[in-house]
Amino acid sequence: MQRKVLGALFVILFVGVGFFLSQLLNQEVDVKIDVAEYESSKQPEINQHTDKKMWIKEMAQKDSREFIFPVNELFMQIDLAKELGGNGKTKSFRLVIDRADRYSLFCIIQTLTSLHLPYMVIKEDKFPLIFVEEKSAKKLESVVLELEKYDIKSKIVEVWL
Repeated sequence: MQRKVLGALFVILFVGVGFFLSQLLNQEVDVKIDVAEYESSKQPEINQHTDKKMWIKEMAQKDSREFIFPVNELFMQIDLAKELGGNGKTKSFRLVIDRADRYSLFCIIQTLTSLHLPYMVIKEDKFPLIFVEEKSAKKLESVVLELEKYDIKSKIVEVWL
């Protein structure tokens, strides 16, 4: 008896779900598509200036021989002997390092930048030359101590440029 009741319940459930799904599939849906068009409230104004002093007109009137193109390199020659009044040599310091791999150079440049020291790196053969512009050797000693944290052996040498 329980089997008959369960079977009948299953059939009724199956027929009910089938009827419900068929009703969903047979519905006709009216879809209205409204496309909103963007209308600018303000039209762009185009002003045509008839000024004689406009830079475009000035450039058009210039002779091509007067125009100088920008360059990637700049060469400057400064007479330091005349400016400094002495023999022309200035005291500077060179940072001598024991190795010149990418990691070491990265650490050196980051250290000098973090200490706000002006520096110059000149690429030569295997070891780059690193010149640091600083008046006191004490601050440069802090650079040497900082580089020792990164296992970079270095020393400061006084040079005259």
